[in-house]
Amino acid sequence: MGGMEKASLIKERIISIIKQNGPSLPVHIARSLNISQLFTGAFLSELYNEHSIKMSNMRVGSSPLYLIEGQEAQLEKFIEHLANKEREAFLLLKNNKFLKDDEQSPAIRVALRSIKDFAIPFNQKSEEGDKIIWKYFTITENEINETLKPKKDIPLEVKKEEIIEIKKDAPKKIEIKEEIFKEPLKKEKKKKPSTSDSDFIEKMKNYLLSKEIEIINLFSDKRKDFSAKVRIDTLLGKQEFLLMVKDKKKINEEDISLAVHKAQSEKLPGIIMSSGEIDKKAIEYYNSWKNLLKFEKIKF
Repeated sequence: MGGMEKASLIKERIISIIKQNGPSLPVHIARSLNISQLFTGAFLSELYNEHSIKMSNMRVGSSPLYLIEGQEAQLEKFIEHLANKEREAFLLLKNNKFLKDDEQSPAIRVALRSIKDFAIPFNQKSEEGDKIIWKYFTITENEINETLKPKKDIPLEVKKEEIIEIKKDAPKKIEIKEEIFKEPLKKEKKKKPSTSDSDFIEKMKNYLLSKEIEIINLFSDKRKDFSAKVRIDTLLGKQEFLLMVKDKKKINEEDISLAVHKAQSEKLPGIIMSSGEIDKKAIEYYNSWKNLLKFEKIKF
């Protein structure tokens, strides 16, 4: 038997093992084939590049799981290998089916971006702009459309009660005449933000200008914080950074975790600026990332 034929048979055998056992680790596949893990890894890599098998984003130890299309739901059996916060995000998403990104804590937002096998992001258009919605990976397109379909205003039915006293001395008898009428729901007027809401942002932009920090791309611009890609003239020339600014008294571990994640996703070193200090409980965590993330206290 030629080398090509033998390799083809081994690949067929690998696919058969995965079909039978579900998502599998390379070490278990190698054991079933009775060949070295090194050779098994090479065959798995070829099958993956040929799109014959899929590879999980999650890791069991340092190894991914290999599976074939249609076995994705079986990855749930391995969630004990997720980190604590990732497992918390997984259970939260599974129970709710959908999660709005901007309503989650920073740590959960980071974790949702890490569990790519289970959390699928998509954009929902709104008056405030596009918003990220996370859906559980087994939710179908019909369920998405049904859940996110805009709801029409339902007229409110109000009952008027007329109480009639029959006799003063006798026990009171109440007769209720119901008159049902429809009254449309009133839409609340949006409150215009006060001019003071933008004071911090304006001061911050002037602060950056005074330090000759150039904003290249503004990612988010809120009342008390914003993030942007910036360019700074350093001793080594102009360099780009991911800047996160927060107007708060204490920077906690979740703030640092979110800043690190954003910096990594943009493949940039990060800077976090704040009007406050790093919380004592978060200092050790910050020190573990200070090669990637720098902190600066804002001094207006």
